Parts: sequence; structure tokens; C-alpha cells
Amino acid sequence: MSAVYTLEQILGAQNGLSESSRAFCEALLTYGEVLAVRLSYFPQALVWLVTSSMQARIMRAHRPDAVILTLAEARDLLTTLGDPGPVTLMEVAGQLATAAPGAPQWTDRDEGDVEECG
Repeated sequence: MSAVYTLEQILGAQNGLSESSRAFCEALLTYGEVLAVRLSYFPQALVWLVTSSMQARIMRAHRPDAVILTLAEARDLLTTLGDPGPVTLMEVAGQLATAAPGAPQWTDRDEGDVEECG
């Protein structure tokens, strides 16, 4: 199941977070909203959505292996794949959490139209 969390929710749930880690997260929030999205169709990954390119640069420097998208990058990705252009981070998160971007929507009627190879 997909889930969306704000950085504020994550900070509130992390009682054992070090002072420096908490300060890092709070500094990120000074540049805008930060969301973490766990995707049901890609369960090993956590996608971070950020408002600004400054947040993305800071996070990528700190965690180069993380998947981090700015609002502009996510909007470009989704519109390129044919999805309606989201306006807010929460709209992006909702679109990503609902289904794989650009995933084909098959119907029972489509099955008869497929030719077999071989």
C-alpha cells in the first residue's frame, strides 16, 4: 500500500533522532514542504518530493542514493507520461501513490485485441 508522509510527521514520530539530524530536517523545511512517498508498486524505494531545487541539492549531497524530485521535476515527469500536471507536492504524491506513472489501464475488452507472437 502506498503512503505519503510530511517531514513534520516523520520528525514527530522519531523520538530518538539526533539533534544534528533534527536540525538538518528543520533546515530543509525553511525552504519549503518535504514529502516522503512509499510506493506500493516500487516497495523498496522511498521517493522524496521537495518544493525547491535548494532542498534537492542539500538532500542529494547528504544522500546521493535517495530518489529526490523537486515539484518542477515531478511535474515534468508526470506530464511527459501523459498524466495531468499537478500543482502542489501533495497532488504529485497522490498521483504517484495511486498508480505507476503512465501505467497502461488494461480492460477485459483489450485482451482479445492482442496478437500472439511466435
